[in-house]
Amino acid sequence: MQPDGNIVTLDRRPIGDSLPEIRSTTRQPIVTQRLTGGPAQSLSDARAAGVYQALEDAVSHRSQVQVLAEVEASGERGRGGAGYPTGAKWKVCAKTPSDVRYVIANGDEGDPGSYVDRVLMEHDPHAILEGMALCGYAVGAEQGVVFVRWEYPRAYEVMCEAVEEARRARLLGRGILGHDLEFNVTVMRGQGGYVCGEETALINAIEGERGEVRLRPPYPAESGLWGRPTIVNNVETLVNIPWIIQHGAEAYRALGTQESSGNKVICLNSGFSRPGMVEVEFGTPLAQVIEEAGSGAGAKQVLAVLLGGPMGTLLTPDRWDVPICYDEMRRRSISLGHGGVVAILEDTDCRALFENLIQFMADESCGKCVPCRAGSKRLMEMVQAGAYRRDEIEATLGVVAAASLCPFGHETPGPLRDLLELFGDQILCEQK
Repeated sequence: MQPDGNIVTLDRRPIGDSLPEIRSTTRQPIVTQRLTGGPAQSLSDARAAGVYQALEDAVSHRSQVQVLAEVEASGERGRGGAGYPTGAKWKVCAKTPSDVRYVIANGDEGDPGSYVDRVLMEHDPHAILEGMALCGYAVGAEQGVVFVRWEYPRAYEVMCEAVEEARRARLLGRGILGHDLEFNVTVMRGQGGYVCGEETALINAIEGERGEVRLRPPYPAESGLWGRPTIVNNVETLVNIPWIIQHGAEAYRALGTQESSGNKVICLNSGFSRPGMVEVEFGTPLAQVIEEAGSGAGAKQVLAVLLGGPMGTLLTPDRWDVPICYDEMRRRSISLGHGGVVAILEDTDCRALFENLIQFMADESCGKCVPCRAGSKRLMEMVQAGAYRRDEIEATLGVVAAASLCPFGHETPGPLRDLLELFGDQILCEQK
C-alpha cells in the first residue's frame, strides 16, 4: 500500500532494488543483524558475518532430536500471521512416518505494506538457506523449496545464485560440511496469486495445480507436498532459527514476552515520516513504533493505520497502545499479519480506499468456495453501480467472513467493516 496523492491504494509492486531504512529498538537484533551492516548476498560476505556457523555446530555436535528440542524450547512462533509455534509444527513433521519429507520457505509475501521477506531474500539469502537446512536436519527432510512471489524477480535471481554458491561449497546437497547428510534446495516463482501465501494453496501451486486452499486436516506437517510430511515456514521465521541454535533457547526467550518470544520486524509504508523496517521485541507497544520509530506523518495527521494488510485490522490512535504480541492482539481482536503498517492520513479518500479493498478481494479470491467468490463479486457489482446500501454490504461481508473456507475469506471483510464503522459517512455519501 502506498499513498498516491490523497488516495491510498493497494499497490502490489515491489518497492525497488535498494534497501529501505532499517532500524532496531530491540536489545538484540536477530533478523536485521546483517542488514544494518550492509547486504550479505554473496557466500563470502555471509560467512564473514557468521552465516552457516549454527549449521556447522548442529551437524557436528548435536543430534537431530537436540536441534528440534532447542527450537521447541525457544517458543518461536511463525511470522507468517498465524503465530503457530514453530517447534510444535516441526515435531509433528518429524514424528509422522514417512521416507520422504520436505521443507518449504514461504516467500510469497503478498500483504501490501509488508516487504521484510523481499528484503531478506534479496539481501540475506544464505540466512534463509541455513534456516531451511537446520529444519531439514531436525525433521529428517532432504529436499527443500524456496517459493518466491512472482512480483519479486530480483529475489528469485538472488536466491537461485545463493543456492548454487551453497551447493558448490557443500553447504547444501550431498555430504554437507563433510557429513553423511543431504539437503537439496530448488527455487520456484509463484504465479501472482495472493492466496498462494496460504500454505496449502502454495503446496498446490508447487505441484502444478491451481492455487486453491485445501481442506484441513490433514495439515501439511502430516500430509503436504506430494502427500508427504512438509514444513512450510515463512522466510522471517526461518531467519530466526540459526540464532536460536547458536545462542540457545533461553537467550531467545529472554527477548519479547512470555507468550511471544523474540523479535518482530515491522514495516512502515511511505505515509510515515520515516518509512522502513523496524525490528522490535515482542511486547513493544504499537504506538511506540508509530510515534517514535515511524515519526508520525510529519505535518499530516494519521487518522488510523492498517495493520497486517487487507486481512488485518484498521486501528485508530486510541487503540495503538496494544503491545505487539500475538495473544494480546488476538484478545483485542487485532491481527498482526506480516507486520506491515500503512498510514491512513487525514487527506485520504476513504471511499477510494474502501473500493480498492473490495477490488483486491475480488481480484485475489481463488474462487474455490462460493461465499468468497460470489460475495466479492456482489460487492464489486455494488461498487460499479454505485449502489452503496450499508445493510446489504454488511450482510454480504458477514456471509463471506462466516462461511469461507480459508483465512482470506474469514479476514478480508475485517478492514472493510472497520472502514464502514469509522468513516461510513465519507464512504456512503454522494452516491454515484
